[in-house]
Amino acid sequence: MMIQRQVWSDKVRYLIADEYGSVMVELYDEPQQWGGHYGTAWIWALYIFPQSRRKGHAKRLLDEAEFYATKAGHKDVFLQWEERNTPREILDFYKRQGYCEVESDNDRTEIMLCKQLKGGTEHGED
Repeated sequence: MMIQRQVWSDKVRYLIADEYGSVMVELYDEPQQWGGHYGTAWIWALYIFPQSRRKGHAKRLLDEAEFYATKAGHKDVFLQWEERNTPREILDFYKRQGYCEVESDNDRTEIMLCKQLKGGTEHGED
């Protein structure tokens, strides 16, 4: 597994990749707004090569991204599911991993999800 840590002026980004796929997690010092929600940890671009799907690789990469968010002290992590780029079965996968819907558009083609990280408090609490 390759892990690249990038330090930006407003965040730390981890790019996590192996021969099966990749994921990115961005960790901010200050809450960032996407839609109607604010958060400091965001997971983006979880991708598994088609020939490697349904073998546990997505869960492993997602767990790794969540590990870096937890290690940095974040209480929860957000991700966004979009129907135009991702099959609906992936939304179900995220829910099985403990993510809960917190916002969606009227057509439910874009859904924001959040997961409380171990040792954190409920989303929105201090």
